[in-house]
Amino acid sequence: MIAKDHGHLVTIASIVGTLPAAGLVEYCASKFAAVGLHESITMELKTLNTTGVHTTLVQPTLIDTGMFKGVKFIHAPLTPQLVADRVVHAVQTNQQVICIPGILWILQFLKSILPFSFWIWFGRVTGGNTAMDTYVGRTKKDS
Repeated sequence: MIAKDHGHLVTIASIVGTLPAAGLVEYCASKFAAVGLHESITMELKTLNTTGVHTTLVQPTLIDTGMFKGVKFIHAPLTPQLVADRVVHAVQTNQQVICIPGILWILQFLKSILPFSFWIWFGRVTGGNTAMDTYVGRTKKDS
């Protein structure tokens, strides 16, 4: 991509890549890593003055894939089709970061100015700290 100065790198992370959640330590850590990798690659590309290679970081909440079956969350899971449509649109319009739903931008901004103790409280009042308590997981389909 760099040699041809053309292409688009899309990183599908999660909102828990910047806003941690209780009960998801390993998952959050992997998504924080994905965000860090994405931001580092983007910085490298900008430092190399590439103009034709673009990057998009996708940070959705729960997507209804069955992976988090049983989780009780503040809103219904996103449909895979909705997320796919937003990703395609983001690539077509060269958006650097998208949060799905868009309201998550506000939370990301607040994370940069509020103390961590606020997020512990926020997790309690929104149910985010106990969302995984009802987790069932993906069930294996008989072949």
